[in-house]
Amino acid sequence: MAGPRLAVRLREIRVIAAAAVFVLQLLSAASVQASQALPPGQRPGQYNRWFYPSQMPYGSIETGAANTGEAPSSGAFLTLPFMGPHYVTSLFDHCYPDYQANGRLCRWDGQVVTKSVGGPDPSFTEGYAQTPGQHDYLYYDGHDGYDYGLYYEPIAAAGPGVVKLAGWAVPSCHTCSSGLTVEIDHGNGLLSYYGHMSQIYVQKGQWVPRGMVIGRSGMTGTATGPHLHFGIYYTNGNGPVDPYGWAGSFPDPYPKDLGDLWLTGSPRFAPVPMPHVSVVAVADLADPTAIHVSWSSPGAGDTFSVNYVQQDGTMLTWMDAAGAGSAVFHGRPSQTYWFWMTVMTNLGWTDANASVAVTMPAVDHGQTQ
Repeated sequence: MAGPRLAVRLREIRVIAAAAVFVLQLLSAASVQASQALPPGQRPGQYNRWFYPSQMPYGSIETGAANTGEAPSSGAFLTLPFMGPHYVTSLFDHCYPDYQANGRLCRWDGQVVTKSVGGPDPSFTEGYAQTPGQHDYLYYDGHDGYDYGLYYEPIAAAGPGVVKLAGWAVPSCHTCSSGLTVEIDHGNGLLSYYGHMSQIYVQKGQWVPRGMVIGRSGMTGTATGPHLHFGIYYTNGNGPVDPYGWAGSFPDPYPKDLGDLWLTGSPRFAPVPMPHVSVVAVADLADPTAIHVSWSSPGAGDTFSVNYVQQDGTMLTWMDAAGAGSAVFHGRPSQTYWFWMTVMTNLGWTDANASVAVTMPAVDHGQTQ
């Protein structure tokens, strides 16, 4: 979670291990306080934020299959910025997404939780959920986007557009704000925002299609663990919007939303072909030095790296930048070989797989008569 102007207050130090953790947290917070640059829609908070050790085991799971019950707005254009089920570790707060703690958190479906509801971390589900020390919470008050528990995994463009930012949110401070960040301008007055990345694969000014891999998640900047901060913001600086819109039984407390921005009304993965490598290696019964190898994968524009592994474990490149196909490999008698294939689609998605091991027959030198 990106958190502006954070500070950690040490109250009691009972064991050396706990002291070390707190000192590290304090140092991280100090660098954040030194920065004045904030992601779109964010402004300094007035409360002390606690540092969670990890984002991975908390929250509901975004499966790409659930239904919100909402119809998409006329301006819907989004798909999920990742593939596969992942934890949702923080929500968009409709009361009010300005990184201020007002004691209430309002979810897109109208569920409202308050400071007195939720219970100690980590036993809550969708509550306000303060820690036992009453410092901070997941699903946290004032958040202007969604956090997903991606552990150094590929991040996909949630819609087509032009890369507006690809680099450090605060160039002078790599431990501040959302760290390595990508912004994509979708040409509709909105941009999508991807924060805390460990790697970026695109450049400013580059056009990207829906579902293209733009980088890898991480925990750069001010982060509580490896995750993706995903947000939708007005390009004119008018603040954030919730891609889920508002489905509550009472008027939306946040007046700047644009309705449900998911293409189907419910979040779905991008409809792009995903790679899955298949590799087969079979000895040639007619030629004791030959192995017939074939490889393939679903996807578009697949590029393979074809490698073979020798009996001593050494991996060597056989073919590079190859398409799907087959070839005959010639080895040495009595040696065992297996084959390792990696593939990348034209959208940057990757996969890899191995063949079974094949042992070449020994040379028959004949028998003594």
